[in-house]
Amino acid sequence: MPVMDEFKEERAALKNGTLKEKLSYFMEYYKWHVVAAVAIIALMVSTLHHLLTSKDSAFYAAFINSFPIESSEEHVQGFAQYAGIDLNTYSVLIDDTLHLDFESPSQDSLASSQKLMAYLAASEIDVFLSNEAVIQQYAYNESFHDLRDILTQEQIDRYEPYFFYLDQTVADAVQNALANPDFDYDHTPDIPNPWNPEAMDQPIPVGISLESAASLSEIYYFGEDGPAVIAVVTNSPHPETAIKYIEYLLDYPAAP
Repeated sequence: MPVMDEFKEERAALKNGTLKEKLSYFMEYYKWHVVAAVAIIALMVSTLHHLLTSKDSAFYAAFINSFPIESSEEHVQGFAQYAGIDLNTYSVLIDDTLHLDFESPSQDSLASSQKLMAYLAASEIDVFLSNEAVIQQYAYNESFHDLRDILTQEQIDRYEPYFFYLDQTVADAVQNALANPDFDYDHTPDIPNPWNPEAMDQPIPVGISLESAASLSEIYYFGEDGPAVIAVVTNSPHPETAIKYIEYLLDYPAAP
């Protein structure tokens, strides 16, 4: 029997069919159309909701290898008040979902690394907060500001005892080595102690120890590998706000 004749017979039979038979026919022939339509509508609703409810970012802090002890909501609200940020209009984000392991990278570590790479390229992140190993890794990839270029002299004098350094001579050697197609990863230049600028050829302050940031230690734990360190990302979209956050962590006595 020709296909069209068979189709006509089925349609004619459905006129007198039960509701169950009609629904069965509909699902057999049109279910994928329905699925596609529902998916398109859901995407449109989600996109519209995002456009209507999203806020411009005022500050983005990447907390890497951190473990929350308490909710950061009060901390965010306190900083927003200190920095004069209206949270009804702008967002202050502490991203504590990032975890990196350079020695034995897991799927979570690889995903975090890719996310950081994308966000750095898009100039989304203002500061890194992490342990010494993570800050050092990104510092020698030229990811952070020389703090002397963005802090006032008064701030430099106040924070200098807590500075975390890279050696620019070593950083240049690392970059030159990475540019060599025959580079041997087993023979990278030795990285000097980041807390001992006297032993460096060209010490550059790129981070600040948060060991004395009592309000932060009540909310987040960064492990036992030395104190947490904060560094301002080179292409931070809000470097002034990043400095205010450093002040808030280290100087503001009323920080919750």
